[in-house]
Amino acid sequence: MNRQLLACVLCGLILTAARSVSAQTPAPEQSPDWHYRFELFQMLLEEKGPAPTFRLQDALRSPSQSVIVVMGQLNGVISPQTLEQFCYSGGTALIASDSDYRAGRLCDLHGTVVRSAVEEDQYQGFDDCLKLNRLDELHPLMDGISSLIVNRSGWLRPGGSLGLRHDVVAALPERCSPLVSSGEPVLVEVRLGDRAQGRLFVAADQSLFTNGMFWHGDNALLSINMARLLCEGPRKQLWFVADQTVQGSYRQSPLLQNTPPSPPPVPPIDAEPDLATKLKLGNLLIRKLQASNVANELLANRPRNVREPYYRRGLLFALAAAILLWILWKLMSPSAGVLPGMPHRVMKSAHTLSTDRRVQSAEFGLAASMLARELCRDLTGSQDSAVWQRRLVWNSGSASLARQKKSVRKQLASVLELALNTRTVHISRRRFQAVGQTIQQLRQLHQSGQLLTEP
Repeated sequence: MNRQLLACVLCGLILTAARSVSAQTPAPEQSPDWHYRFELFQMLLEEKGPAPTFRLQDALRSPSQSVIVVMGQLNGVISPQTLEQFCYSGGTALIASDSDYRAGRLCDLHGTVVRSAVEEDQYQGFDDCLKLNRLDELHPLMDGISSLIVNRSGWLRPGGSLGLRHDVVAALPERCSPLVSSGEPVLVEVRLGDRAQGRLFVAADQSLFTNGMFWHGDNALLSINMARLLCEGPRKQLWFVADQTVQGSYRQSPLLQNTPPSPPPVPPIDAEPDLATKLKLGNLLIRKLQASNVANELLANRPRNVREPYYRRGLLFALAAAILLWILWKLMSPSAGVLPGMPHRVMKSAHTLSTDRRVQSAEFGLAASMLARELCRDLTGSQDSAVWQRRLVWNSGSASLARQKKSVRKQLASVLELALNTRTVHISRRRFQAVGQTIQQLRQLHQSGQLLTEP
């Protein structure tokens, strides 16, 4: 008990003398360019099957197998007429930009930043970062989405051309500035006619699909649904343009190439030190404790107006209470050293044991018969047992088994007997293993052309 008391005192004094270490150096932050790029959206598209291509002509040559995505600046990238013809012929496309752009008869994009002074429409208190709650819940693009977050968005003005229909998927709040943007669409699907085979989506804010806005609101679900709709069918090519620059695969992004260095190897640690190591550690702790004079300093720094005998007595009482609580905790906790009781075994009669062995041997016999029949079918190419008898008997005229060794003919005869036997066969595990080895040897001879040869 004295040793346990001394150990508790040492632990308490060491804890009082311990001090915190300096924090680890924080990891470098992600590059700011990452937030305005589209690697996450590219990953969703490429995981659906299409491979990136750098040539627009490759995508236009086979629209039904291609996807076109244009983000940011749209001027000079692809003409609206080419894009319309591409989607009419079976291609799928998405264009998103918060800049001014006239997309022919498809729609007009207005790049003036939309703001709102209504707190309910603001996201995290920013007047140019808005929550979109006016959504078309019946559109497949809004599956599982309750709100979207746009950042310095513009708005769309659908055209009024004949033969076109604009399905408004998401729209701005009713009270925005400029006033002409209030309630206007931010995301639409352009219907090119009843005979159109593809799909075309237009968004007035490319930040809906950027890495930085991916996790705000339900923008991630929007990217997932958009990738699913764009890649419907056997899509094999993806032409992805961001700010007038054709993008390769997301795997080739320079921001994904800087992998963190591997941690240094951890030296092996013994699971349990031996007695000599424990004694050395205890002696070292005692010497360090004596040299540091922690006990005397602790007693000297007692509270004022408390006599030394009472102070020591209080420390001993506190230590005794801690030891008592530890003992109670150990007694109340489930002990890991208690061995489980002997399992209950049901006594069986000699008849039951014999029956069990017979059933097990019957299972081995059935398995052996099935393996034998399978070998006979492979050797003769027939399911008929009469064909097995004609071709696998060594003195038959249809197969030259007379050239084989007597041991091979004997093995084949035993396998044929198992295959033709229709009654329940009882064999032991050892016999079953021997039959399996025999079947394997005969199968190897047959595969090498050394078992059955036509005379």
